[in-house]
Amino acid sequence: MVEVASPSSSFGAYTSPRSSPAPYRSPSSKKPLWLYCVYLLFGCVCFNAFLTYRRQKAFVRTTLAANNNDLMDDSVNADGSISYSAGAEEHVVSSNYGSSMYGGGIHTARSKPKTEPTRGARMAKLENNILPKPTNGTADFNARKSKAVAISNFEGFSFYVLTDTPFTDWQGKRLRSQMADLRHYLKDNPQRDNITFGVHLGNTQQVSNSLCMEESYNQTAYLLAKGPRPTLVVPGNSDWFDCPFRDKSMELFLKYYGPDFIPKEWHAEHYEPLHLERSEKNPELFVFYFEGILFIGVHLLHVQAEEETHHAWDRRMKINMEWVASSVETYFVQHNIRGVVVFGHAPRTARTRPFFVSMSNYFLNITSRQDIPVMYLHGHGNGFQVDTKFSNETEWYSFVDVQIHPSGVADPVLVDIAPQVQGKVQALPEENNMQTTLFEGLVRIDRRKGIYEDPMDIPKRNLR
Repeated sequence: MVEVASPSSSFGAYTSPRSSPAPYRSPSSKKPLWLYCVYLLFGCVCFNAFLTYRRQKAFVRTTLAANNNDLMDDSVNADGSISYSAGAEEHVVSSNYGSSMYGGGIHTARSKPKTEPTRGARMAKLENNILPKPTNGTADFNARKSKAVAISNFEGFSFYVLTDTPFTDWQGKRLRSQMADLRHYLKDNPQRDNITFGVHLGNTQQVSNSLCMEESYNQTAYLLAKGPRPTLVVPGNSDWFDCPFRDKSMELFLKYYGPDFIPKEWHAEHYEPLHLERSEKNPELFVFYFEGILFIGVHLLHVQAEEETHHAWDRRMKINMEWVASSVETYFVQHNIRGVVVFGHAPRTARTRPFFVSMSNYFLNITSRQDIPVMYLHGHGNGFQVDTKFSNETEWYSFVDVQIHPSGVADPVLVDIAPQVQGKVQALPEENNMQTTLFEGLVRIDRRKGIYEDPMDIPKRNLR
């Protein structure tokens, strides 16, 4: 037999015979010394975490105060790009990417300087500083060559649109199935070979699941590459803004969905016809012209005012406004344009409204443009919606706002553009209640099967 040391003796390893039961300890027995050590260690860790939090919070406030003058400036780099100077946040992250769009984490609250301008004044100043300024349209192709426009011909074509997916493992499987389904659809319907490209309207991951790890970007890019046509991606909130390290996440977004994503073997034969152009300083912005339609991709996010400084928001807004302005002014002079489609992620809200007001300045009251159909196509919503509220408010009646349903639970949308013969649009009909026509039949939006009855019930044949 081996005796058990009493609680008052030094503790250590001990053994007892297997045949004898463990000695009974009453609830009032003294706890072993090692347990008190564990309690003490745990308390020290918690106290240290609290002190670290207080120190970091004080550092953030000090940094914000010290850099307040810098935050008020536009911080234009020598190469003309705009630097993000609002990086002092919950995790103090410096931005290595040369644009105001990126960098930092979630901002802590701070008091506003008394001299800070109101939001309305800021937006008015921002709108007045957008370049290039709207022209009167007399140099536009449609104005200079009105006779040629009147008898112009264009082929009809289509493209598919997804958004807000994949957020989970099963939505990843669903995305793979959707890409396979589109390939089968084109094979079974040769007349639909006019599907030319695809667009993902942002939010290619759910941050709480992916943690914005590189593998998430790589995997979704791989799944999109299973589609039948080249696929463009515009940034959404969860693609970088909601990530722990924004600058790194934006670098990953550009690495997997930016300029190097398009020219791949799986759709190389379809790349040239798009003649895609990207912004040199902010390559997630793109523009191209195809069969009379001008396509513009912007970086519009749904961000609450407390989530970043208004200086960072204003800079990103300005970049978007000027990208649309330069694209419209350049392409309208060079091409016969019969419609415009703008791809973005965020819905139209009070915060994003200045973007749409700025865009309207390049169409309203300009004879050669005011009747050109303009469609803003976006995600970040919970259903299909065609909204004309803004067009009615501003009397820009050729504008429409279209939101599509998250693709994790609904079919990718097909958008058809009608052909044009001798200057006349061959209007597309609505063939069923899942189709919606816009602009007198120039555009048809086909939701196909719509919302899945059971989104997790994925056809196994599409997963092979």
